[in-house]
Order: sequence, then structure tokens, then C-alpha cells
Amino acid sequence: MQETFYTPARRFLTYAGVWFAVLAWGTSFVAARFLLHPEKAGQATLSPLVLAAVRFSIASLFFAVPLARALLHRQIASRDLLRMALLGQLTFSLYFWLQYTGVQQTNASISSILVVGLIPVVTALLAQLPGKERLSWMTLGALLLGFIGVAFVVFQKPLTITLASGFLLGVFCLVGNAFAFAAYSTLSKRWMQRVTPLVMTGGTMISGATGLVLLSLLDPPRNQWSEVAQLDTVQWIALLFLSVVCSVIAYFAYNSALTKIAASRAAVYIYFEPVVAVLFGVTLLGEPLSWQIVVGALSIAGAVAIVNLIKK
Repeated sequence: MQETFYTPARRFLTYAGVWFAVLAWGTSFVAARFLLHPEKAGQATLSPLVLAAVRFSIASLFFAVPLARALLHRQIASRDLLRMALLGQLTFSLYFWLQYTGVQQTNASISSILVVGLIPVVTALLAQLPGKERLSWMTLGALLLGFIGVAFVVFQKPLTITLASGFLLGVFCLVGNAFAFAAYSTLSKRWMQRVTPLVMTGGTMISGATGLVLLSLLDPPRNQWSEVAQLDTVQWIALLFLSVVCSVIAYFAYNSALTKIAASRAAVYIYFEPVVAVLFGVTLLGEPLSWQIVVGALSIAGAVAIVNLIKK
């Protein structure tokens, strides 16, 4: 696929949007841990479904007006609504239920690394199915280099895996999470030829938020909505950050970028998410910085550099 740019400024804004989304989503793993597994005694603990439902219910408010305007002016057809409903359940309901379950059963670092290590590879492979994107050897090499960098980070210390710990369940959820996001990137890119990124983001998010709320109501004992009222100031800041920055702004920026560049190329930048998560873990949580993390970060940076050097 050829990249579609008209001016250098538009090219800059496109890649700035991708970088913003990566930075926001990398930080989101740390923010989610404050709500799923708080370290301080007395803090409220949200279930994965409740956190995802609250996060995207708040974020959906920002897209209600643009979506309603598009419906009133008949800018979207009935099949577009069905597509947005499908993407909403795939991207938000299923994706974040799997992701937050994985974060809860493992930890923020392992979650970001497993998801990020798989998303670019799976996205590149799924992008081949419609036959519109061709995976070059250079791109494949960049994907493998980035995956090696992720492996350096994740295997910096031995992992203790037991059936009772729920670790394996978390790993399987995170693997499924990567496939869900890859399918979303591939399908949304194709379907945004008829629908603008703003309307597509709003429609899928509102659909996903509705699905998440319904799923949480199916199991009230496990999904305690009363815990939301018990959140302290720091947890509310984390929740609003997830809702506004990571959901509203980042998803719109990423969807806008997908209309200009190939899904496989945009997905390579997601390799920087664990680097962001580790950096914030070091600065905010006091986690150690090992040489494996440094080597992994350099490998990931090399993968992104290779992608940028590939000719159109």
C-alpha cells in the first residue's frame, strides 16, 4: 500500500498521532494497575469489566454529538452501523475484557510486553488477507527485530508460573487480546474508506461501551459497580486519564493515521509501548532498570527506524 500524504505538515501530523497513541497506550498499563490491583490499603479495586465499562462510557460522551450529527444528516448507511457495532464488540468489549483480565492475572509490564510483542506481527499477517498490503522482507525483518527487543525485556528475569496463580489464564487472554487489536486495525482501515475516523471511533466506542456494561451486569457479585464511588483522588485521575487521553484522543489519532499509512507499518510503532510502560514504571513506581531493558529498547528503536527507511 502507498502512503497517502499531500503536504509535509500532514505527514508530520499523521506520525505525531501515531506517536501520541503509543505514548498514551504505553502509560495506560501503569494507570490500569492503580485501579485493578492497588498497592495501598483501603483503595477501591475494580474488576476488569467494570474498569473497561466505566472508562469507555465516559469516553463515549465525547463522541455522542458527532455520531448523532452523522446519523441526522444520513452520512452513514445501515451497513456502516453494523460494521461499527461489530468493531465495537471486537475492539472494546472483547479486547479490553481480555486485556484487563491479563493485567490482573499477571502485571502491567508483562501485559504490555506480551500484547505489544504480538500485535505488530499479527497485524502484518492479517493485513495480507485482503491482498491490498504486501509484506516486504524489510518490514518482516523490522517486525522480527522488534519482537527480539520485546523478548529481551520479558525474559530479563525468570517467571514463576503456577496453575493456581492464574498466570496462564492471563497469558492466554493477552494473546487473544493481540489478535483482537490486529483484526480491529485491519478491518477499520478498510471500512474507514466510507466513514470518517471521528464517526468510526465514536460508533465503535459507544457500541463497545454498551457491550461492556451489559457483560458486567451478567455477573454482579464479581463486578461491583459500588467500588467506583469508593475511588480516591489518585485513582480518579488514573481513570480520567484512561478515558480522555488514552481512549478519546489516542484512538482518534490512531484511526486518523490508519487512513494515511498501512496498518502493518503503524503497528510497528506499538513496539514502543512496553518501553514507555517500563520508563514510567522506573520513574513512578521505582522499578529497577536492567541492561536487558536497555538492549530491548534499542532493538525496538531499530525496528521503527528500519520501517521509516523503507521506500514507499
